Amino acid sequence: MSLQALPQKSKVAVLGAGISGLTFTYFLSKLRPDLSFHIFEKSNRPGGWIYSPHLHVTKTNESILLEKGPRTLRGVKNGSLFMIDILRNLNFQDQVEVIHQSSNANRKYITDAEGEIVQVPNSFATAINFFKRVHCVDGNLIRGLFKEPFVKPLDSDETVEQFFKRRFGSTVLTDNVASAIMHGIYAGDIGKLSIKSVMPFLKDIEAESGSVLKHILKSSMRKKNQITSEVSTELNLYEQLISPHANLLALQSNLKPFPMIKLKDGMETFPKHLAEYLVANTNTKIHYNTPVEQCDPKVGQVNGQSFDLVRSTINTHALAKSIPLSNPLVPMLKSVEYASIFLTNVYSKSPILLPKDKPGFGFLRPRYQNIDNNTQALLGTIYDSDIENNVQSLFTEWRANPGEYNKVTMMMGGHYYNHWNIPSNKLNIKIVKDVLQEKLNVDLSKYNIRVIEEGQELEVDSIGSDDIMISYNLHKECIPQYNLGYQELKATVLDILEKNHYKLSFGGTVFAEGLGVPDCVSNSFTDAIKLM
Repeated sequence: MSLQALPQKSKVAVLGAGISGLTFTYFLSKLRPDLSFHIFEKSNRPGGWIYSPHLHVTKTNESILLEKGPRTLRGVKNGSLFMIDILRNLNFQDQVEVIHQSSNANRKYITDAEGEIVQVPNSFATAINFFKRVHCVDGNLIRGLFKEPFVKPLDSDETVEQFFKRRFGSTVLTDNVASAIMHGIYAGDIGKLSIKSVMPFLKDIEAESGSVLKHILKSSMRKKNQITSEVSTELNLYEQLISPHANLLALQSNLKPFPMIKLKDGMETFPKHLAEYLVANTNTKIHYNTPVEQCDPKVGQVNGQSFDLVRSTINTHALAKSIPLSNPLVPMLKSVEYASIFLTNVYSKSPILLPKDKPGFGFLRPRYQNIDNNTQALLGTIYDSDIENNVQSLFTEWRANPGEYNKVTMMMGGHYYNHWNIPSNKLNIKIVKDVLQEKLNVDLSKYNIRVIEEGQELEVDSIGSDDIMISYNLHKECIPQYNLGYQELKATVLDILEKNHYKLSFGGTVFAEGLGVPDCVSNSFTDAIKLM
């Protein structure tokens, strides 16, 4: 629908109790306390893909955090500021932890063509090694750099790969570097992902300056690191309408040295406490274990109840199944492509899982031209223990006391699984062991591998120094793919909503703006404002 002010005492249905559904309800309930909300959630908990269970060790009463979804917030985005301020208002500011830009945990890596881990440059020495090990410059690229300022802009959309090839005459950067970035964010294929959807700033630069290189040169001549003396319009609106004492300018300034933010007890802390707040302090009811089985967007009906607005933040395939087959939205919703992820948490009490000379955030695996060469479907590995051992509190003097344990999270699948049958759990666990041996150089013959099957209770009697604990989950259809054609699909869907005056709007990661957690929170705020 074309979002506009709702009548007094309207009823709002929110589909999904993930970060998008909860923050939308929070913002709109602040702006319109007369409204009542019903949140329909298919699982027995809030958070959606944000899930932070703990492995309990009975004998020692240890509680080991296993993040099974997003675990950090990157950069000083508006959505991150909103989340921190909400936590302050809920008296959970002690949960906010940050990592300084100079920390080892901010080092990032990719793998070269042989699968060896190479640091992304942060100094002259690492740059020399990077260019020596990672094939990211060829003759076509060098010639392309000279020609790039004279390449005509293209208005129409194209894939990330097509954009770079057209402007620089080579795919070496996309194959061997940019594809790794896309694996880390979208689990997607740069040969399919839409440049207007995933890197719109590049198309904006091309339209504005006519050349990416010209724009970079012009930007380098401007003053760098200017101190912002005012907050954006969106942040000003937030302070005026939601949190008058937020002082987001000061918070923004305090966060500048910290490019990474995490929550002490896991990212799920935020949706968990926000859900509790909504139920206790607003006119909100959360219906857990209640999937959306019937939805009519034309009349605003969900599971037999009538509403003035339906806000969907759930998987579009699930929504399509609930809508009458004759509705023109159904084929549109079904056509959205998703990627699935096999996510594995690996833990050891001993420091054996991580390369001792390469601390950092983790590594990503590029596609290296032929997607078939990555038979493991490995997207990347996060060094959770390095992150946890380098955090400090944002609001107090507390700093982490580094422990000897090692913990990593491996992500496999993504767009690779869209070409294959998803491997069995048994085969994927074998691949995890191969990655431990081949990429992280762990001699598994010396250790006892203990696998906690998906769905099994996260509890063990004890963990020995020679144990390696593995917990895994297959996240089916968890990341929408913003492939070429997505912008047209989005425009068509929103046009159907407006022309037919449907009582439906979209939040979350589909038909909104951006895939990250902060993006979802910002989208919730922006749309809530329109309904005042």
